[in-house]
Amino acid sequence: MTALADWALDPEEFFLTEEQYEALSEEVQKRIEVIDGLVIFSRSASAEHNVVARLLATAFHNARPAEPCTRVLTDFEMRYRKVSPKTRGFSFRRPDVVVHRCVPKGTKVTTDSVLLVVEVVSPGSGYIDTIDKRAEYAAEGIPMYLVVHLGDDLRVKIIQEYRLDWANGTYRCAQTHQDVLELREPFPVKVNFSDLEP
Repeated sequence: MTALADWALDPEEFFLTEEQYEALSEEVQKRIEVIDGLVIFSRSASAEHNVVARLLATAFHNARPAEPCTRVLTDFEMRYRKVSPKTRGFSFRRPDVVVHRCVPKGTKVTTDSVLLVVEVVSPGSGYIDTIDKRAEYAAEGIPMYLVVHLGDDLRVKIIQEYRLDWANGTYRCAQTHQDVLELREPFPVKVNFSDLEP
């Protein structure tokens, strides 16, 4: 087991800069998210949650056109671009699925290249995904946000499709998908919920 960094043992030290984050081991980096410099420890999701996210990512990957170039990532660091002058400014999340415009190899994935974000929500654990992240992703200008709700049987129950209202910088629920997810943007894709069963 890897020992945590000194700052992780002192609540007063739960803030870190981008430079401090980069100095952490990769194993420690994978366990946290950072919002405005505040460290948020991430708990591993259930196996069913991970399978649904992976299968949905595969569906997006298989549906993407050759041009324009897009990539699909799962549980990968997505750095925020907009910086508040009142905070330390360093922020990133690890969404379950990210569809983004291609960036040069070795370049960090940032929200200005992101076309769509997906979060999978298990029963009773949706506050961060449905409230906090929805506000954050909208503030970052990500055009589309999908929230996949799992039922008590851990199968996909509904998928909420949020579209960014550019005028006021918030998401509006455009559609609630049942049984089938069908999108035209950022490219056409159709996924039966039955194909997402863990």
